[in-house]
Amino acid sequence: MPPRELPLAGQELKVDPQQVRRTILDILYRSGSSHLGPSMSIVEILIAIYASVDCEKIRASDPDRDRVIISKGHGAAAVYAVLYHYGLLTAEELATYCQNNSRLAGHVSHATPGVEHSTGALGHGLSVAVGCALGLRANGSSAKVHCLVGDGEMQEGSIWEAVMLAGHCRLNNLIVYVDDNRISSIGWTKDSVEVNPLEDKLQAFQFDVTRVDGHDLSALSQAITACGHNGRPFAIICDTIKGRGIPFAEHNNLWHYRSLNAQDYAQALKALEGS
Repeated sequence: MPPRELPLAGQELKVDPQQVRRTILDILYRSGSSHLGPSMSIVEILIAIYASVDCEKIRASDPDRDRVIISKGHGAAAVYAVLYHYGLLTAEELATYCQNNSRLAGHVSHATPGVEHSTGALGHGLSVAVGCALGLRANGSSAKVHCLVGDGEMQEGSIWEAVMLAGHCRLNNLIVYVDDNRISSIGWTKDSVEVNPLEDKLQAFQFDVTRVDGHDLSALSQAITACGHNGRPFAIICDTIKGRGIPFAEHNNLWHYRSLNAQDYAQALKALEGS
């Protein structure tokens, strides 16, 4: 089954979760690559983040732009799909995802327009985000730093070093989003190292914390609007479903690794069209 043609800008291009999920399916199937599950769980989080920033400043690499750091680097298909739907990537470039000589690798890369930092070795992105927040504050900028991490990634020691410093420095220009889908690449996070209750742990490090439905755009938007008012860094713990929207992939860590065949692709598209 051939993949759908990606619509060009101005051709019914929407920043709608289901439209974004269709785009993710298209590029994953076209490239024969993996990470379907972790890409689907972060769609609404990414849409909410980019809705809250000035995309034109990102396009222009304005020094006063908000920074978006994707520490969960293996969610690249979702990141590139959202950048495309916000007009920060062209359809022509998006179609090269995970192809030879493409800038769009399977983990996010700063070679890609709109991507601030290359990630994939888990646990590093939040440290970079803390450094960005400190630098922006030192320069008198009102810009914010948005950093998306995975719940399995919260098991990394470097994450907690960054959390400790962010709280100590009262970085109220930092927002950390935790994709709490409760499944890592090998199984349930609680079966390796339990990270919950995250609220208590982050609050102990001087963060303001809220927990929301990570697939509810309104709840995410309200949480982002509320951040930073108490002079402390902010964490939004997002309850999500790994593989969201694709019934055979939901709650199934095998779709961290598997690639779509023609039957899978057709079945997934049908599920999205019927939802």
